[in-house]
Amino acid sequence: MKNFKNLFYILLFTTLAISQECYKGALSSQFCDRNGDMMADTPTDKKELVNPHTLVFGNVPSQSFIFDKDAKKALMEHIEKLTGKKVVFFPYQTNSAELEAMRSGMLHIAGMNTGSVPMAVNCAGFKLFAMTAHSDKTYGYTMKIITYPGSGINGIKDIKGQTILFTSSSSNSGHKAPVAIFKSRFNLEEGIDYKSKFSGSHSKSVTKIANKEYKVAAVASGFTSALVQNNKIPQNSIKVIYESKIFPTTGYGYSNKLKPSLAKKIEKAFFTFKFKDKNSTNLKPFNKFGESRFIPANYKKNWSIIREIDKINDISYDCH
Repeated sequence: MKNFKNLFYILLFTTLAISQECYKGALSSQFCDRNGDMMADTPTDKKELVNPHTLVFGNVPSQSFIFDKDAKKALMEHIEKLTGKKVVFFPYQTNSAELEAMRSGMLHIAGMNTGSVPMAVNCAGFKLFAMTAHSDKTYGYTMKIITYPGSGINGIKDIKGQTILFTSSSSNSGHKAPVAIFKSRFNLEEGIDYKSKFSGSHSKSVTKIANKEYKVAAVASGFTSALVQNNKIPQNSIKVIYESKIFPTTGYGYSNKLKPSLAKKIEKAFFTFKFKDKNSTNLKPFNKFGESRFIPANYKKNWSIIREIDKINDISYDCH
């Protein structure tokens, strides 16, 4: 019996020691992952925790056209109500600027585009917890390769020798996914079999194709219909020659340095946020994709396909 107790305590202390081990994975050297979720843990030193009087909220640049301004205001007011903090919005012009702001402690809550989430997680301590979804909790978008009718581009094989219009280097659907798919499935190498140009946003890429300034572009689904609905481009001015499988949407999270009790209130604010029609109990879409709610996001599970794309593209999460 005594030996059994000794064995029990040895196993218990061994388990505790393992659970406290600082796993790094792809995380930057200043972070630890002790719970196995592949994200930076909250600092164990309370002196490193932050509890700001004003929370800075930033959204992914490409969503500026898509996200309803009234919904954004309503969301910020809801966060203020549940946290007791003032919330201000900062319009970052690039994904890299948004990421650096969180890394430096100037950004507390953020929406990161799908492709930049891994870099934000590993380099900036971004704690992903939510993503946008439709009222029935379905989520995701596809990557589309588009051209205009009569361009002579009818399939992926026709892009060889062409200049492809991408959005930004960190965008999943606007660059990383198509480059990986062209390479792994069609044996087409960027810079060898085709040239690359960057427009800066999905809406700009769609518009340039509709105006016949470029023949081929890679964009996220939803932008073409949104631009047509807003009379930005003519109906039937875009032709789709390829569509990918579904990817996770924009990821929402906060800095790992936020005080845990504050972080929990922020999560609650997102998951209880309801953008409704006036004098109605019906949920109202808060963006042009028809999404009307936030649902839990799992970086380890939901973003595994994005990490695989990065692997194909030989992308490392270099934090320097």
